[in-house]
Amino acid sequence: MRIDEDKVADLLRRLDDEPTRPPRVDLAGAIGEARRRRRNRRATAAGAAALGVLAVAVLPVALNGVDRAAPAPATSTGPSTPSPKPRPSGPWQGVCTAALLPGSEEAAGSEVTAGDPDGRWLVGRLTMHDFRDYRLLIWEGNRVREIAIPGEDQQLRDVNRAGLAVGATGRSLKLSQPWAVRDGEAIRLPGVSSGSAAAVNDAGRIVGFRNEEDGREVWTQQRPVIWDSPEAPAVDLPLPGPGWAGSAIDIDEDGTILARMADMTDAADGRQPQRAVIWRPGATRPEVLPLPQLPGGTTVDFMPLSLAGGWVTGMAYREKQPGKPGSARQEYLARIDLRTGKADLLPAVVLAGTGNARGWQAGTISGTGNGTAVVTDTKLVRLPGLDGTTASGDGWVKSLSDDGRVLGGQLFQNERGHAVRWTCR
Repeated sequence: MRIDEDKVADLLRRLDDEPTRPPRVDLAGAIGEARRRRRNRRATAAGAAALGVLAVAVLPVALNGVDRAAPAPATSTGPSTPSPKPRPSGPWQGVCTAALLPGSEEAAGSEVTAGDPDGRWLVGRLTMHDFRDYRLLIWEGNRVREIAIPGEDQQLRDVNRAGLAVGATGRSLKLSQPWAVRDGEAIRLPGVSSGSAAAVNDAGRIVGFRNEEDGREVWTQQRPVIWDSPEAPAVDLPLPGPGWAGSAIDIDEDGTILARMADMTDAADGRQPQRAVIWRPGATRPEVLPLPQLPGGTTVDFMPLSLAGGWVTGMAYREKQPGKPGSARQEYLARIDLRTGKADLLPAVVLAGTGNARGWQAGTISGTGNGTAVVTDTKLVRLPGLDGTTASGDGWVKSLSDDGRVLGGQLFQNERGHAVRWTCR
């Protein structure tokens, strides 16, 4: 597919016309305290999902001018858990609890793979006993709906405020195909025969990548793309240069697009330093963001993870012994404020997580081998396990609401993974 400069320019100009952010949907007033039922202790979670799964975003009720109501709540496919209590107000204190999400009792495991910025929707999947059969789930509160998508290794990677979810199927990058799910219906995203969808915003615009079929290594043939809607064909985004390759991984509410890319022009071994690249609304060319400044050395790689509220968060690396091939690297959790261009380091490191519109990050604690946490502007807050202690919080986080009060992910218990929601005050 060729880059259509006029079409891209028109798309990005229309992104500039979108409202900066729709009003938040607060379900707290609508959800009454339900009768407490027994918790589903048999919901289990998918085993080792790749830690490099990319980040999340969101969508409005109107898509391309056509009003679409949010999907009606579906009846649970398994025993329900207690409804979450109304979300507290006031300053975020970082006092959190973990609870199992409802799912199928037949599953060998379960996990949350993404969530929307308000914490209303979580998406994930069940691992069945042959570990090749995945069943997709969408939770709205404690109501869960099972979704069928053809193919193998199905995964949803983002969901917006209206419940529009996006993801891919396929057991390898070369075999992957992009999909969306709206109102329970699976929609094959057009214009990409091999590729993936990574994120969706409240305007219903979707970003991801396609693979060029030129026989090269997968990484060197990825091209970032955008779908104006689930029905619109994919359009290539302009590259920073002719040798650049990579994937669009997130899209903000103002239409800004984030990609993880590298200049592969002289990459004899298929590896080059990674950079954060953005396309701002109204612009026709991308920007390669400057590398964050690191203490004690120079940044050699910056791997962006997410974009929300104008904050790019990601991992920055420096060589412990500069100039020595194969030397160990020191990692830092960094963020870039796109409004000012300023980059700073967060006070602790978590891995394989996701950020929010406050510039916070949640994920797996670095260097410990277990434990999950939220990193705010000033501190690391450990998340508890299912028994309420932080010592049992072995797992990962894939969803962090903008207010920091709802998180989704996976915790391991009894040698199995379980889809979990954390609620915080």
